[in-house]
Amino acid sequence: MARTHQLPEEPLENDFIYETDEGFNAFMHKQMDRAPWSMISIGIHAILIALCLLIPWESPAKPVKQIFYATLDQETPEEPIDEDDEWEEEKELNPELEPTENPVEKENAIQDNITESDNDQDFNQDLGNSEVAMSEQDLNFDSTQTHMGFGGGPAGDFGSRRGGKANKVAINGGKGTQSAVASGLKWLRDHQNSNGSWSTRSFFSRCGKSHGRNGRCSGVGNGPYDPGNTGLALLAFLGAGHTHHQKGPYQSTVKKGLKYLKSIQDAEGCFGPRKGHFMYNHTIAALAITEAYGLTQSFTLRACAQLGIEFLAKAQNPYLAWRYIVQPVNNPNAKPPHYNDSSVTGWVVMVLKSAKIAGLEVPHECFEGARDWFDSVTDEQYYRTGYVVKGDRGARLKSQIGIFGHSESMTAVAVMSRVFMGMERHDPRVRGGAELLLQSLPEWSTDHGTSKIDYYYWYYGTLAMFQMGGDYWKSWNVRMKKAIVELQNVDKGTCLHGSWDPVGAWGSIGGRVYATAINVLSLEIYYRYDRVFR
Repeated sequence: MARTHQLPEEPLENDFIYETDEGFNAFMHKQMDRAPWSMISIGIHAILIALCLLIPWESPAKPVKQIFYATLDQETPEEPIDEDDEWEEEKELNPELEPTENPVEKENAIQDNITESDNDQDFNQDLGNSEVAMSEQDLNFDSTQTHMGFGGGPAGDFGSRRGGKANKVAINGGKGTQSAVASGLKWLRDHQNSNGSWSTRSFFSRCGKSHGRNGRCSGVGNGPYDPGNTGLALLAFLGAGHTHHQKGPYQSTVKKGLKYLKSIQDAEGCFGPRKGHFMYNHTIAALAITEAYGLTQSFTLRACAQLGIEFLAKAQNPYLAWRYIVQPVNNPNAKPPHYNDSSVTGWVVMVLKSAKIAGLEVPHECFEGARDWFDSVTDEQYYRTGYVVKGDRGARLKSQIGIFGHSESMTAVAVMSRVFMGMERHDPRVRGGAELLLQSLPEWSTDHGTSKIDYYYWYYGTLAMFQMGGDYWKSWNVRMKKAIVELQNVDKGTCLHGSWDPVGAWGSIGGRVYATAINVLSLEIYYRYDRVFR
């Protein structure tokens, strides 16, 4: 039986198709009979080809498969902010609004006893070589890093978070916080997804997964904020000095989290999808990547961190600062202050300053815009900073208006940002803002309409008052520790152990992951940053 050959589905040329050996032999004899004419034809075609090569033809453009990104330079439709938007801010625009307690007396000098809590002693210790987790070279942290600082002093020293941590806790009055931090970190580790993220809405799926916890956690968040919550959780581990380089119980946890954030960064540097109020997600994720790079100088993180910074620079609005969305460049209806707010701008300042300390490139114009923005929304009587305009009292979810009282969140953000951008401690805007924070210390209060549980405010207030030091810090620290530590779940028989209920003003959005991560960050303040003011 003759051997057959399978035909291609779409033959290119019938002369070169054959089914049997006999057909193949007949085809070859036919070609040999035509050989002389074939040779002549080949020669003529060769001459023509040579002549064509001498003509300067313009090559046609090759078709390119394009990948489209929602670039910042394109005019993209903006998500409308309507009255049904849950994020609609509660604005009080009366600039004559009195503080909740006595007004700030600007003329009175504030006597600070800063000798005890503003100790000059350098507690950095050489960490030595650590295990390489991502095929990178070993890195020593040494005392030279203490000369990098927020503002003008030796602050923000990433390497000191592990070296001398116990001394810093003791000198700053942080006793009683470390067990709370340890329990919080364990809860976060046990509720990390297998892909490295922390879920806002479905973290409870990790309850009881190979870590001996009983029951199922409550406190689901109500927002697409997995990138932001992942960034917060990673910051909690990084704040205690745990990195993907450092051997220990959380090395794998941090590594997986960083890999997740890298995997969701697009070509322009944005972390996560550009939907809703995505700038919170991007900015907090960028802060985590930047601090991880600052701690390790990991070459696998440098490009990722730098690209995140470049995205922030592009996202800065023509009107000074940042918003939780990006302003379409050619929108003729875009007017300030609609496209700026103090909350996102505060997060951005932290990212940019951490990036500068880490040795990344940061445009100076970003800091100038942030300074101008905070000045534009800070009143000259009490130095209260507004959320979107001078005189407002911040923002609340629409569903929470009438449940939670006002706080000085934006004033705390402004004080911290001004300090980190180099403003002096005695500047009226810094000192006056700190005085307002003293009038609104952390407090566990659930009275309907005046509840003062606000983890977000406590976090920024802790950052600001720690930098102020002295009596500012002493008064705040006592109340902060009492409010946060006593709120932590300590029932070892449940999966909730080590976490915080999302009962604060923003808990319904971020959920239990947000509540736990941000409270751990507040309790890590003793060694997370050094002080600008010595």
